[in-house]
Amino acid sequence: MKLVARTQLGWPASAAPAQPTAKGVKVHYEGTAVSEDLLTNHALCVAEWKAIRKSHLANNAENYSDVAYNYAACPHGYLLEGRGIGERTGANGHQALNQAHYTIVALLGSSGLATPTDAMLGAFRDGIELLRKHGAGDEIKGHRDGYATACPGDVSCTRGSSRALPAPAPSRPRTRRTRRTPAPTSS
Repeated sequence: MKLVARTQLGWPASAAPAQPTAKGVKVHYEGTAVSEDLLTNHALCVAEWKAIRKSHLANNAENYSDVAYNYAACPHGYLLEGRGIGERTGANGHQALNQAHYTIVALLGSSGLATPTDAMLGAFRDGIELLRKHGAGDEIKGHRDGYATACPGDVSCTRGSSRALPAPAPSRPRTRRTRRTPAPTSS
């Protein structure tokens, strides 16, 4: 996994509310035009990610505490840390949806850079695996699977790469609880 941590971005710890578990991960994309120049210059991916965070923090209507996403996936295969592990997302539409799923956003748009690279798909898989190791359940959905939006567009960032999608986490064996009947006592 190629991870760019918050500290490498010069960001302090996230101020997002803590959330140790979620049903799974929701996939997002930027939805606006994204420059194809990102394909040849990873520094532009980092700049794009920083610009997204800056715009979220400046959005007084949404009152974000941080960049809205847990992670971003860039076309070079890097997973860029946003809110990170164990932090509630702010990207799914409203609080109930935010509590249900963590988020990974593709640095993709509706035009320009609009098709994920194989390396980006690999970064998505890395992010899903990482989040599953730290409390995310098996569900993988698009932003539109619960909120009236076109996001993540016509692309699926969870299929199509040479790397297989992470297998669902093994379920915990259920133990059957039995009632213990007290032993009869003799009188």
